[in-house]
Amino acid sequence: MKGSVRPDEKPAKWRFAIDQGGTFTDVIGLDPEGGLQATKLLSSSPEYPSAAIEGIRRVLGLPPGIPLPADRIEGIRFGTTVATNALLERKGGRVGLLITEGFADLLEIGYQSRPEIFGLCIQKPGVLYDVVFEVKERINAEGEVVTSLGRESLHSILEQLKKADLDAVAVVCLHAWRNPVHEKEIGACLRQAGFPNIYLSHETMNRIKIVGRGQSTVVDAYLSPVIRRHLAEIRKATGEIPIEFMLSSGGLAPPDLFRGKDALLSGPAGGVVAVAEVARLVGAAGVIGFDMGGTSTDVSRFDGDFERIDETTIGGVELSTEMLNIMTVASGGGSVLWFDGQKMRVGPESAGADPGPACYGFGGPLTVTDANLITGRIVMEVFPKTFGADRKSGPDPEEAERSFRAMTEQVNRALNRNLSVQETALGFLRIADEKMALAIKEISVSRGVDVRDYALVCFGGAGGQHACRVATLLEIDRVVFHPLSSLMSAYGIGLARPAIQAEKTLLQPYSPECHETLKSLFREMEKDLPAAHPDSAPYSLHRWLDLRQAGTENYITVRFGEFDETVASFQERYARIFGFAPDPGVLEVVNVRLEAAEQREFFPPRPGVPVDKKGRAEAVYSQILHNEEGPVDAPVYLREGLPAGTRIQGPAFVVDSHTTFLVEVGFQAEVLDGGIVVAERIARHKVPAPAPAKRADPVLLEIFNNLFMSVASDMGHTLRNTAHSVNIKERLDFSCAVFDAVGGLIANAPHIPVHLGSMADTVKAILSDRKGR
Repeated sequence: MKGSVRPDEKPAKWRFAIDQGGTFTDVIGLDPEGGLQATKLLSSSPEYPSAAIEGIRRVLGLPPGIPLPADRIEGIRFGTTVATNALLERKGGRVGLLITEGFADLLEIGYQSRPEIFGLCIQKPGVLYDVVFEVKERINAEGEVVTSLGRESLHSILEQLKKADLDAVAVVCLHAWRNPVHEKEIGACLRQAGFPNIYLSHETMNRIKIVGRGQSTVVDAYLSPVIRRHLAEIRKATGEIPIEFMLSSGGLAPPDLFRGKDALLSGPAGGVVAVAEVARLVGAAGVIGFDMGGTSTDVSRFDGDFERIDETTIGGVELSTEMLNIMTVASGGGSVLWFDGQKMRVGPESAGADPGPACYGFGGPLTVTDANLITGRIVMEVFPKTFGADRKSGPDPEEAERSFRAMTEQVNRALNRNLSVQETALGFLRIADEKMALAIKEISVSRGVDVRDYALVCFGGAGGQHACRVATLLEIDRVVFHPLSSLMSAYGIGLARPAIQAEKTLLQPYSPECHETLKSLFREMEKDLPAAHPDSAPYSLHRWLDLRQAGTENYITVRFGEFDETVASFQERYARIFGFAPDPGVLEVVNVRLEAAEQREFFPPRPGVPVDKKGRAEAVYSQILHNEEGPVDAPVYLREGLPAGTRIQGPAFVVDSHTTFLVEVGFQAEVLDGGIVVAERIARHKVPAPAPAKRADPVLLEIFNNLFMSVASDMGHTLRNTAHSVNIKERLDFSCAVFDAVGGLIANAPHIPVHLGSMADTVKAILSDRKGR
């Protein structure tokens, strides 16, 4: 797979990019003529053992059981959920942990975060290691040896480890990021004793903060047997065909460098890479990625640079690993719709791929997809026909309507309402849209961004049906619909560049003198990168600094340029995030980062999807669309039949073989070259208020519940970002809440609840004291 491919150059063989999601697996192949061929199939099916390999077979027209032909395939890229699923389901390997004496329970304690703040019975997630031993050693914060490694006790520990039947061993020493001498010695002893899978924390994540570094090391060790099995299965099917894997950071890795901690957001990261390319194609300075799949919705942001984060929590495990900033909300096409007796609710449970939504015909529950189907937001003719008893039928609207009729009767009986089936379905859709809009606000507010200045790029199988309404809630005026929108993550995996990263923690004042020293440090780091060797493919280098005000905890990542421009970039971003200019003072370098990204292209940076040059801007048929105002007849256009320059007034559908884009009332869509559709807002459209009723509206109750919670959460973001205290930043040891005019609690964010007991009395006392003033 070496060598650069120009955008106008045709590949000699097929190239494939695959995103295996929770519900669907997307496969895109670049054929020898330079065209893109795609297919979409269920991730789990009794018809085939591997959806990814089956998808390649279908694109190539191969019968089952035939090995993939190495003479026809140049390379395959995979985005996989195998690491995430293993972590969430606790199906990793047996791990032994060796840690500095006195810290055996450190990773179990973690940051003392409280995911269920009002839970009376706290159920902490279990640790990932099976056995833990304390090693006699100690290095101080300056990297000096305080207590030498106790080799005699270490040999005794190794004998006990041999009896534990472990798959891997993780070694975590205090301050190993500063001086890893003891970790290296322990690793050498483990290798000498015959342990094959050894993970040293300074090699896994050479960064300050032992909890995140330690958890990342244990996660890598825990997932190592899962990754090995997955690679063996892939290798069995692909043979000698070169393969690569998408990483959470947006880069790619060969099989020998594919690590579990780097693959936890593998598929969604591909979507962010594709969003960046779409931003370039449509000339947008900033875009919001809106990826609504079957299980959940992922939202991201791109405004010239990928935004990365270093700390995350997955499955109750707090770990440090570099990944693109992607926020997930449990509101996908398969999100279960339910009624709690007062409010209509969406998610967080998902119907998944099996049994899936009720309309799939496999006995599944009522979901967002069912609501879209019976309100006319899905065009049946283009929906994948992989359902029903024969697995070759389309979704069943009658089954969806039967389920909605039962749900509507339940709501009406409990609340003495007279809702119709369509009103119930529209209510659930409105709640889902609000939840997704709030997720987008969260990734923007927490970083000081006004989303009204951005365009919304919709993708995922369900994104096109919700995009215009979500944009309306956010006051975004531009929505972009790419020809590969339902397979965008797979397309991004094909666009991604192999990259090698290096980083080093410094913790020293940033000054002009330090800046010159960093130039030399970067040059030394570059020499150690494999990309620097003469036989490597052409690559580009990117340098970043993590800077912060001295004495504060949070840092901001900025590009490394000249000293003055680097400082100016930090100050501009600081003011944007925190809302005020930083106090003059000493800046501190926390980490330096280096990335070498290859220049070769796997997929062409263009849609690559055929468009009928002789097409006419005519609707092929129409479909009844149900809105709050009532049913309307909406025209349906085939995207591949629309010539560039075509303008379409909403409401209307633009469909292709994989998804549906609904141009809502108040929007006008224009077709660009390559089949990209951009919908611009031409009028403000508000959802009409429901008629007065004796009982509270079950839709508005849930919407305002989410809105008030969002206000409290946004307050928490601001407080956490601006605080100096480690207790506030890491343990969230504070409370933010919204109260009514008489001091009654309306909503509180998931912080520490102990303060709330006195906060209500404090608020009421202030209101009483200040009454009339």
